[in-house]
Amino acid sequence: MATRGSLEKIFEAAGIETIPAEEGVRMFVDEALRGGKRRVVCCGSMGVMDRYDSFRAPPLKLPAPMSALIAEVTRFPFIDRLLDFEEDIRLVSECTLSTEQHPFLLDHAIDGTPYHPGVMALEMFAESALLLQPEFCLAGFEDVMFGLPIKLLKGPVVIRTVAEVVRRKRAHLWVKCHLESDLVNSKGDVFGTPRIHHQALVRLVMKSPDLTRHLAAELHDSPAIGVPLKGELIHHPGFIYLRFFHGPRFQSHGGIIAGFGEGQRKGADGIALMRHQLPKCNQFAAETAGEPVLLEALPMLIEAAFQNAGLVTMEADGLMSLPVGIEWSATFRVPEQGEQLRIRSLQSGVEDGGVSVHDVVVVGDDDAPVIALKGLRLKAMAPLSEDLKFTLEG
Repeated sequence: MATRGSLEKIFEAAGIETIPAEEGVRMFVDEALRGGKRRVVCCGSMGVMDRYDSFRAPPLKLPAPMSALIAEVTRFPFIDRLLDFEEDIRLVSECTLSTEQHPFLLDHAIDGTPYHPGVMALEMFAESALLLQPEFCLAGFEDVMFGLPIKLLKGPVVIRTVAEVVRRKRAHLWVKCHLESDLVNSKGDVFGTPRIHHQALVRLVMKSPDLTRHLAAELHDSPAIGVPLKGELIHHPGFIYLRFFHGPRFQSHGGIIAGFGEGQRKGADGIALMRHQLPKCNQFAAETAGEPVLLEALPMLIEAAFQNAGLVTMEADGLMSLPVGIEWSATFRVPEQGEQLRIRSLQSGVEDGGVSVHDVVVVGDDDAPVIALKGLRLKAMAPLSEDLKFTLEG
């Protein structure tokens, strides 16, 4: 017959936490007086007995503005649950990435392995920053670094977004964000420190009916590379996606209008597609079910910027490349659904290690900017095969 001491040792070895008798009585009476037909378990940690990982930490208490925001079912598709929160300071959220819930991953795969796109990492940063600061709206990004890729090698992957306010200046905030994940062995045990994937500063501006001064400052800081030309396409999407691995849910380039140059610097003008203009629009499972999903960062326009600059690198250097960073970006407005957006990118420099630097602007029907990127960095990964090389006519 087991003694009381040996039971405690067995529980401790199994990770099971007992609760004091006084606390247990209080919890029992509290639940009994509440009534209802719910089945309630009052316990500490259940350790190995929680074989289905059914127990969760109590929900965080959020301020009313945050609760109202997260209750909007069309927003924040990359926030499954909140793990940690310090009001106005810090937020940690979690998302389980899967091809079932995020079918866009199927169209961002290399050799059959889905890779979480960098632009969707920026979307995750924007969602966490805006939820942490509900009185602000997105201005853009700074110091973006795309690091260790997120691959779905063996099914779903759990990713955490860590967001922390690091700077305040009048009506502006800077929120430092990074994505992290745990190293997990075949038994599901977590070991070591979290892996850091991508990181950036999210720039926020206080909501206001008049953002004229803010927008004027953003326009002043934007790259002065002119306005994309209008005209017929010289290269259609079918031509472009012979050279990129992206499937229809990530084919955000609508074709090349013209190439151009400024001295030794080369560039290209083209068409940028919004999410609803993609060949396949259901990037999320909710959209397949007919539910709307709203994204904060205009990620597909940023993706069009990556691809337009990538085409310039292909033409100029005969190299295929991937984005590794963005020095600065600005979001001016959300375009109207019926607009046709045009994009211009211009190579502004070359750095060591096969890195090319580009400036990009996307404009609407009225030639006014929608987004701008300064210091987009692409790293050469492989030579373009001879049969795929081309020229951009100016």
